[in-house]
Amino acid sequence: MSEVITKQKILIADDSEMNRELLAAILEEEYDIIQANDGVQAVDCLQRHAEEISLLLLDIVMPHMDGFEVLSYMNKEHWIDAIPVVIISSENSPIYIKRGYDLGATDFIEKPFDANMVLRRSANAILLGAKQRRMTSIVSNQIYEREKSSKLMINILSHIVEFRNGESGLHVLHIQTITEMLLRQLVQKENNRYALSKEQIRMITTASALHDIGKISIPDEILNKPGRLTAEEFAVIKGHSMAGANMLSELPLDQKEEPLVKTAYEICRWHHERYDGGGYPDGLKGEEIPVSAQVVALADVYDALTSERCYKDAYSHEKAIEMILAGQCGAFNPLMLECLLDISSSLKKKMGYKSKERYEQTDLSDIASRFHDFEMDSSEKIVQQLEFERMRYNFLAEGSRNIVFTYTISPPLLTFNQAGCKRSGITEPSFSPLQSGVLKDLVEEQSLKRLIRKITQATRETPDVTSNLFLTDGKNPCHYRCKCRVIWTDGAEKGYTGVVGKLTDITDDYMVMENVREEGLKVLEKDRSAEFSSFYDRFKKCGFSTDGTEAWLLLQYLQISYDLVRYVDPITNKVIHIEKDGKMWESETACSDIWNCLEKCSNCISRLSMQTKKRMTKLEVAGDDPYQVVSMYVEIDGKPCCLEMASRIDGDFMPDGYSKDEILSSVRIHKEKVYIDPVTGVYNKRYYVEKLSKMDNAAALMFADIKNFKRINENFGHQAGDDVLRQVAGVLRDAAAGKGDVLRYSGDDFVTVFFKATEEELSEIQKEMCGRVEALRFPELPGVQLKLVTAGTSIPGRVEEMLEQVRI
Repeated sequence: MSEVITKQKILIADDSEMNRELLAAILEEEYDIIQANDGVQAVDCLQRHAEEISLLLLDIVMPHMDGFEVLSYMNKEHWIDAIPVVIISSENSPIYIKRGYDLGATDFIEKPFDANMVLRRSANAILLGAKQRRMTSIVSNQIYEREKSSKLMINILSHIVEFRNGESGLHVLHIQTITEMLLRQLVQKENNRYALSKEQIRMITTASALHDIGKISIPDEILNKPGRLTAEEFAVIKGHSMAGANMLSELPLDQKEEPLVKTAYEICRWHHERYDGGGYPDGLKGEEIPVSAQVVALADVYDALTSERCYKDAYSHEKAIEMILAGQCGAFNPLMLECLLDISSSLKKKMGYKSKERYEQTDLSDIASRFHDFEMDSSEKIVQQLEFERMRYNFLAEGSRNIVFTYTISPPLLTFNQAGCKRSGITEPSFSPLQSGVLKDLVEEQSLKRLIRKITQATRETPDVTSNLFLTDGKNPCHYRCKCRVIWTDGAEKGYTGVVGKLTDITDDYMVMENVREEGLKVLEKDRSAEFSSFYDRFKKCGFSTDGTEAWLLLQYLQISYDLVRYVDPITNKVIHIEKDGKMWESETACSDIWNCLEKCSNCISRLSMQTKKRMTKLEVAGDDPYQVVSMYVEIDGKPCCLEMASRIDGDFMPDGYSKDEILSSVRIHKEKVYIDPVTGVYNKRYYVEKLSKMDNAAALMFADIKNFKRINENFGHQAGDDVLRQVAGVLRDAAAGKGDVLRYSGDDFVTVFFKATEEELSEIQKEMCGRVEALRFPELPGVQLKLVTAGTSIPGRVEEMLEQVRI
């Protein structure tokens, strides 16, 4: 079987069909030909086939986007580095030719052209481009190999130190992993003062491997001594930080000025300094300690605690965190400790996985090969993944009846799926659509400006945008809801790289709002229009997805009939304010304040409405007035929230047979009972689930269990068991008074959540509770003596996670 030879591809960009066909006829025997009839199509082809194209034959004078603009974008996207360009043009002015060469063109052919000259010079350009790519690849590989070798040598050196120190060799990997996790969390903090780039994070992570190189100067008998060190021996050990720093400071001048070496110097010298000034060797305090040394110090302490050493066993993750937060390992930057808590769960999983790894031999070649496994995925795999995502998107977009569009920033290209092309009449990728005017006769100006404003205000954390568009080209339908996502990539630090979205027909719903627009503004009128009633009836039934301007209109109109109308976010417990132009913002006060609740309402129907997307109703009290409250789920510009409408229950709306005072009393009693355990009088499991479990700032938590309580029920009956539970609950409530909430979690299990309690205070409370419970006597229950078993944590955090740690 003969070998199949794949032809190289040439892209011909020329607005003259005759010129394209002539060039194709000359070249098609030896090359595969792709044609573009203007610069916009050429850029689109380059985006989709840049890896495949070997040469671009480019005309200068073309509509929409000329050849010079194509060259400019090729430079911007670095395509010019890999794809040679031969200009073929009748514009033979020296100025034109010079500009083409300045923009990176490889050659210039004047029209009319000779077939042999085109064929030969095209082949030369392709050959020259191939040589250039090979040279670039060689240089890139040399740089990559040099960087890889440098990292490898750093890791081998640090492993030599660790093996000499009698450790498993995982310590270096752990330090680098923890350092990177802490730094990535640190830069996300709002109160973060350290402006670290990704490159700085990588450099600190790499340099952290050298933190203990000074130990190579410590005698073996001291370094690996299993027992307690003498004061003199400890002084020798402490010398390793300066010893490592001195090693780096004695490097040749051109080497020690390298940023990586400077960072390694900071880490070596100061990773045993402490935030309160109690560390060594220089007694630095607070921000005098470089951030690189601060983060490695914390990573070093955590890994030392959770790893087995010749002089100690490994502590658990939870115990290590507890010891660090309690200051048992020295003082650390509070911000760093926050980061440690933030990554605690993921850190436990990551370290748990890594701790299973073990090097079976200490041969350096084995170390090197293992480090090779930590290199990044190959570019080939990344390209394959991107191609898969592109194909998946194309399949879903073309199969959609909705209008689907993509917009890239560089180059500024707008493309539609088949449904979009049919509706808009824009059948080809549109270059610079905002400047070219292609959207001017299609989209109403104000609605387009509103969409653009929302897109520019999007962030990485809130990339989704919803806005209404009004199409003005006379075709039906003309009202669409645009839902899109703003796209960032890792390389785009300051701005987005594109937008992908879809348009859904909302003409029917929008016409209802148009018909009632004037009615909504007439706030003094007491009767609703038929159009509004129709819209509102549908809204009550299933909720409504709307934009900010419509939401504002709805609010104005409903205020005619209700004493209180507002939008709330039951997750953040905030009121959402909407201005006439559709702008939304959250209040600083809680939405529950109006009901005199210090925290979220005990019976928050808006939270239930958001969860179920159903209409909910309840009675609520504000001061001495009862209210009927209705809540409905709604999305405003894609943001889920709830519309609350409250009517005061007065003489005109008082249920038959009830007085105002009776309604107030029944509501208040219900609010008191809903969270109280009827047997013990302390809070119940519902109170934990709805009020406490998601709390993030609890100071401490204790879990308590009555040992062998089941036997009391079996021997004396459940009534006797309930009496025992009541007395135990009373002890717990008294001991925790003023410090936290006690609740009956289930059966004989109690949980106490403390809002203010130190480790010492928690320990004292546990002792007091256990002692007082053991002192309880039950003459009517012979032989019964209680024992309370408790477990607690004083590591501040989220209540449900704290309970998971201590549950018996």
